[in-house]
Amino acid sequence: MDFSKFSAVLIVKNGGATLLECLNSLKSFDEIILLENGSSDDTLEIAYKFKENFPNLRIEQSEFIGFGALKNLALSYARNEWVFNIDADEVLESLCLEELATLKLDKEHILALPRKNLYKKEWIKACGWYPDFVLRIFNKNFTHFNDNAVHESLILPKETKIIKLKSGIKHYAYDNIYGLLDKMQLYSNLWAQQNLHKKSSMSKSIVRGAWKFIRDYFFKKGFLYGYKGFIISFCNALGVFFKYAKLYELKKYKITSCALIITTYNQKERLALVLDSVKRLELLPDEVLIADDGSKEDTTELIKTYQKNFPCPLKHIWQEDKGFRLSEIRNKAVNSTHCEYIIIIDGDMILEPHFIKDHLDFARHKVFLQGSRVILDEVKSQEILKKGGAQNELLLPFNFKALRNSILANFIYKRSKTTSEIFKQKELIRGIRGCNMSFYKADFDAIEGFNENFIGWGREDSEFVARFLFKGGEFRRLKFSGIAYHIYHKENAKDKFDSNHKIYLDTLEHKKTRWKIKS
Repeated sequence: MDFSKFSAVLIVKNGGATLLECLNSLKSFDEIILLENGSSDDTLEIAYKFKENFPNLRIEQSEFIGFGALKNLALSYARNEWVFNIDADEVLESLCLEELATLKLDKEHILALPRKNLYKKEWIKACGWYPDFVLRIFNKNFTHFNDNAVHESLILPKETKIIKLKSGIKHYAYDNIYGLLDKMQLYSNLWAQQNLHKKSSMSKSIVRGAWKFIRDYFFKKGFLYGYKGFIISFCNALGVFFKYAKLYELKKYKITSCALIITTYNQKERLALVLDSVKRLELLPDEVLIADDGSKEDTTELIKTYQKNFPCPLKHIWQEDKGFRLSEIRNKAVNSTHCEYIIIIDGDMILEPHFIKDHLDFARHKVFLQGSRVILDEVKSQEILKKGGAQNELLLPFNFKALRNSILANFIYKRSKTTSEIFKQKELIRGIRGCNMSFYKADFDAIEGFNENFIGWGREDSEFVARFLFKGGEFRRLKFSGIAYHIYHKENAKDKFDSNHKIYLDTLEHKKTRWKIKS
């Protein structure tokens, strides 16, 4: 291995106690990328003093944006394809350097290094700390880190070949109980915020925490290390308890604000049914915005009537009728709200009472949710439209797709994860429909919203999702959850479909994350 073609990368905050020893172990590398994020100790002073003698050290700074995002940012600064990822409290052993020098690597190789975890400078070979192989050397053009805020990991393509080394790194894990407790609090906070789509309870917190202690202290031989083994096992158990307890509290008292956006165009009878279903929701959105693509005055009058006694703020966002401009009116509506989370439906979707709760239960930053749609046939739709009123849900037919089941919903959610990698195999993700979708407003802002170059029906939703994925997001499906009934109507005119499809293909070709033309 030629170290002149390798970059070492590390992120650090308040790592002054071990940073110098870490940097000294990396002198053989072509460059060292140090990404500092908000240290209050002498970390930067140590780094700049080291740089005086070793100009191959590059120092960058960033606020904390999550461990996965920080590590990917550090990778972006590396000029070499091959990188070695190390933490500031770790030291690369000289024997590992000698072993690395004998290797010949292919692009799909990822090296797993054995790690010696130390507590008060003693190597602990118990408590789940041993054996501990960590994936640290890889080609950045082959893989990168996921965007997890905590417990980040390398994405492993199916052709990955993992090579385990005999020598690796020394890890100054903790010097005392304070360090264990501080890290436990930080990681449990981040884990809870990252896993809002999961379920939790206090009983689950207690059982999992207790089992973690039993496993680490007894089955993984923590008792062999005296009080150190007990402290480590107990703090490990506390970490598990608190991450599930914090998740339970976050979900029980969730404060994420939510806006429901309903798109419409000259369909006041259908819109009335939708608004009636909103009034029956078990959990109301913080506000409802009608995104109106140029309806006539009768729609305005209908909305004014509902505004008088609607159970949450109801706003009418209108634009002049200049043809089908769905993307533009959606953008205007989203930009008119200060809510954190956005749910968008069409103005002909009757909502199941748990609709908002279901979306929020699965809401997660950088995840686009595709909700369930149950299509009503023409006869049933006409019957519901004719009767109208507040009891139209009694007319809704039984349908397996309308079955609300948390076990099936979680199963499909977990297995429907789709990233931008899909576009290497196929041109289009099937089943993307803007009639029932949701995402965080911050993720919407990051890609400049919907592409207003789309005029007429077709591909505007797929193009939005493509940019969402190219920005590092995920597409996931809600089935047996987030259910809405689609009132039958004839298909929209497709005269602009071909030109819209070309816009979509251009986004794929250039892997665009933004659509606006920069001056």
